[in-house]
Amino acid sequence: MLLVILMVFAVFGFQLLRVQGFDAAATQRAAMSKRSVKTITPAMRGQILDTNGRVLAESVERFTVVADPVAIAEYKVKVGDIWEKLGAPRAASDLAPLLGMDASDLEARFTKPNTRYVIIKKDVTPTIWREVKALGVPGIAAERTASRVYPLGMALGPVIGFVSPSDQVAWSGIEYQFNQALSGKPGTNIYERARDGYIIPGSERVDTPVTNGRNVRLTIDSDLQWYAENALAKRVQEVGAKEGSAVVIEVATGKVRAVANYPTFDPNDLSRMDVDHTVNGAFNDAFEPGSTGKLMTFAAALEKGVVTPDTGVIVPNRLPRAGMKFKDNENHPTEQMTATGVIAKSSNIGTILIGERLGPAVLVDYFRKFGLGAKSPINFPGESAGNVPDPKTWVGASRYTRLFGQAYSATALQMTSVYQTIANKGVRMPPTLIEGTMNDSGTLVPAPAQEGVRVVSEKTATTLSRMIEEVTGPDGTASAARIKGYRVAGKTGTADFFDQKKKGYNGFTASFIGYAPAEAPKYVVGVFLHQPSAGMFGGALAGPVFNQVMTYLIQRDGAAPSPKSTLDYHVWAKHELSTSDPNVLSEARAKRDGL
Repeated sequence: MLLVILMVFAVFGFQLLRVQGFDAAATQRAAMSKRSVKTITPAMRGQILDTNGRVLAESVERFTVVADPVAIAEYKVKVGDIWEKLGAPRAASDLAPLLGMDASDLEARFTKPNTRYVIIKKDVTPTIWREVKALGVPGIAAERTASRVYPLGMALGPVIGFVSPSDQVAWSGIEYQFNQALSGKPGTNIYERARDGYIIPGSERVDTPVTNGRNVRLTIDSDLQWYAENALAKRVQEVGAKEGSAVVIEVATGKVRAVANYPTFDPNDLSRMDVDHTVNGAFNDAFEPGSTGKLMTFAAALEKGVVTPDTGVIVPNRLPRAGMKFKDNENHPTEQMTATGVIAKSSNIGTILIGERLGPAVLVDYFRKFGLGAKSPINFPGESAGNVPDPKTWVGASRYTRLFGQAYSATALQMTSVYQTIANKGVRMPPTLIEGTMNDSGTLVPAPAQEGVRVVSEKTATTLSRMIEEVTGPDGTASAARIKGYRVAGKTGTADFFDQKKKGYNGFTASFIGYAPAEAPKYVVGVFLHQPSAGMFGGALAGPVFNQVMTYLIQRDGAAPSPKSTLDYHVWAKHELSTSDPNVLSEARAKRDGL
């Protein structure tokens, strides 16, 4: 029996030693854990800047004010020489003016039963919080948050995108694409609290430091962006278009200097947001370009020696092909044009007579060299590659409609880039939207440079550029795009619009893409209006927006007036054309050549 008793006491002694000695550290950690409060300190999201360093999106410090009803009940105010406990009613009346709230509403929150945590107000500025804190009301605390601000508002909404106000999660645009760089990493702070639950002053220690997000700089020029957005919005409303886009690309670099979309949305006020309006239509919506696509057909024809600017073309009223009779936008008698006149007057028939001499494989190759059928290096969220059908599918009527911009699709960005190639003497600079990102030391790390790709010879580009100056000439289709004192090169477009919701053609796309001064262009401007109700022709509808934006750029940059061109091209044939002439393109010659 004595032995058993001694063994029991030995076990108790060992357990006491283990608790007091070996497990002392673990016991202390457990006690500390119960007394500790861990708070998350959100990272400040990086800024999105324009090419000149102007802020397009930034996070500002905000606070969520919270209350402990139990502690607020102990609120004391000195009346004369005596401290009186006035509790929640007085706390409410003191805080209401600072927080811009009703005192009765505050008192109701301060006296909420069975809780020690009540949210009072979100999105409070640091200035207001300092004033609230200075009152010294017990139980009033604040949690640091952030609010995203977009200074340009609607002018750049679909491009910049937005973040959720509640948790700063990125949902679209640049915010989403560069979320990893912009978001940073939150930190954690640990506090100790006393037995009564209150945090012990001075007990804070940093567990994980905050790493704020890095800045991202775009190629966008915010002044130009604002101007283009307003010009586009006004025109979309004037002509009753369902939507529209405008793109400005710098000729020498391929940098996108403006991307306007309308309708748009204001990322500062998501309560009024229409989800359809958050889409960057200039990059994400592919459509049949229509006659602006003729530029590629002519570029290939010039490069392959099929035509020269003065090649005679006999254009009949109708042209039978693939069981159809093709026509131009307006009825006309048989006309005697030059190749220059065909593109200046935007003749579908003339374009077929020229383009059918190039095989489908040749044209597809040029379309793809110009950037169609593939996403740009921008790789914007939801960006469309468009669709360039395989040469084997160029059969029937589509074999001919593709020559003048139908039955394939491209985006506004892609089509504007096509004209950048011609303006840049035949060298395509892939479009870019990002200048670079800031590293941890605040130094800009440039985005990888894009190498130019020659699509056509300098001679072809120069010749074609001069040819499309006639589009804005006295016999052309774009008088509204003319700018007094400057040579303007460009092309109008009117295309059947395929409505994805109706799964069929519904209305038109009216467009104009061009540049000025044509002899030394710095920018290309593309304007696209989808499903207008007040007309259909690109020159009349889109031309005025081009005129306004290009005039703004010319005046801003102080471009010198244009000299007269040394290349003298004509719309109409200078002499009578004969169908028997082997150098003249006509239906008769096409038959002789087996086309």
